Amino acid sequence: MWSNKSLKRMLSDFDMLSLERQREVADFVSFLKIKEELEATKEILRDEHFVASILRGEEDVRQGRVEKWSEVKEDV
Repeated sequence: MWSNKSLKRMLSDFDMLSLERQREVADFVSFLKIKEELEATKEILRDEHFVASILRGEEDVRQGRVEKWSEVKEDV
């Protein structure tokens, strides 16, 4: 976790960059976010039981074996 001091220094350094470099930083942050999401997706797909559960859920939806959220939330 970042300390307030480190975060303020990073933001100050960012502000001192040229607009072109700021765009590069923003692009890199976007790349890292997508990379993390892809890694999480790959982790899920490696779990055969989890994937099978997702597929069963999709089949339940196609077959109409679902409950209305308004009815379910009353029991929660």
